[in-house]
Amino acid sequence: MRESAGEFATAAIAVRFVTIGTQAKAEAFCARHDPDALCLGDETMATYDAMGLDDFDLSKLNSDPALVARRMENEAAGFRVDWDATRMEDAARNPGAAAIDADGTVRWIYRGVHPGDLPSMREMLAAARSALAHS
Repeated sequence: MRESAGEFATAAIAVRFVTIGTQAKAEAFCARHDPDALCLGDETMATYDAMGLDDFDLSKLNSDPALVARRMENEAAGFRVDWDATRMEDAARNPGAAAIDADGTVRWIYRGVHPGDLPSMREMLAAARSALAHS
């Protein structure tokens, strides 16, 4: 995110991260990864439910080829799951992303199919720009 923050700001797109857990947990997570990020805690996972995000079948944690490949990419870049801070049921939640206009209308949504499935920030910026330009 840090690398794309300026581009999002130039496009007048505000970025918010919603994470599972308390507001304090969300802020601690974001402080470790991007101190300038605006993070919201979602203890009840209402945001995930509203976005229609599915759970991942944890029996495929080590056998889903796309997830294993993504995990290897992340580990090579120095990122790992903090299992001490992650509840197993939270690890089963698939990620998502959305572009929501100023009126609250969802203009674009991406629903991941495994816990590591999100487009790059550059891809999300392009999708948000396109969706919001046509709103």
